Amino acid sequence: MDLYIQVEVAGQKRAAQREMERIVKGTLASQGIRNIGFPSGNRDETIYAHADGRLWCAFGSAEDAKVPRRWNAFGIYEGRRYSQTITVEINIPTDSNSASVAGFFARDPATNAVYLMHDGSVGGGKPGVGRSAFLAWSRRELVEVERSGDKPRDGIVIGRVDSRDLPERIWSFVREVRAFKDAVDKGEFDSESMRRRAAEWDEYRKESTGRRRGRRRAEIDYVSYHGDVVDLLKNECERRKTPQGVVSNSPLIDLFVKTRGAITEIYEVKTSLNRQSLYTAVGQLMTHTVGAVPNVRRVLVVPEGAIPDDLNRCIEGIQIEVRRFKLTAGSKRTAVLL
Repeated sequence: MDLYIQVEVAGQKRAAQREMERIVKGTLASQGIRNIGFPSGNRDETIYAHADGRLWCAFGSAEDAKVPRRWNAFGIYEGRRYSQTITVEINIPTDSNSASVAGFFARDPATNAVYLMHDGSVGGGKPGVGRSAFLAWSRRELVEVERSGDKPRDGIVIGRVDSRDLPERIWSFVREVRAFKDAVDKGEFDSESMRRRAAEWDEYRKESTGRRRGRRRAEIDYVSYHGDVVDLLKNECERRKTPQGVVSNSPLIDLFVKTRGAITEIYEVKTSLNRQSLYTAVGQLMTHTVGAVPNVRRVLVVPEGAIPDDLNRCIEGIQIEVRRFKLTAGSKRTAVLL
């Protein structure tokens, strides 16, 4: 199966950057030149934004950086302020392909579609709070991307650079990073349980390396909506849980409901219907409900499409429910539970 490949040729990266900027600037409105602050200084750039409390972005160059890069800054717009605060940067190296810069582009060789990626290196502003903590906290799914002359690189799919829903995909990522940083500021990561959660994520990531190869275009499009589907499920569970119920997740479980300390519902979201994804999901649902209440509800949440007959019989036989989701049609897609 074809692997996704990092875009490494300078001209191709410039073309992907131009397309991304064209889509974003065509969707957001110019707010004029504003000051943008960051830990090492500040700069004035034209800002594009929807409205107060929504996505803002600015584009520029940082050729004098240790690793020269195209500078792509994103945050939450506060129109009353001249100076805006960056939530996350998705920068692209210009004359190298250094993995020390978190942003990059990846191409599907089967379709030539190009995607904006981020490796998850989000700093929390405190020692020890970084990539592993963010990935464990956010439950963002990673894809594996081939690089020339080096081992594959993991990345979060932000969105396809030529899709009109790219600004919404970026906005989803920005909100998630902002919520993570707020959780850090509140001291939620100053505990042994959160450190253990990050360590568990590291171990899980090592175990899953190599399983993410060969995603086709339709599958990689779905990957970027994994968190949206989990959020929809969480909202459903929150609305109908009992006063004794708690809705949560872990590095190994997408979503679960506990009632009086025991798991009563468990959900695993997969963005592909390939056998490896389904085998993994069934194993996760069964493994993490050992010792649960007798009538624990196990739910596999997958996109529309055919599940192989033998797996379908197995899933029914061990009493796992199947819940479907889809992406709406049109240029501004959203995930919808069915």
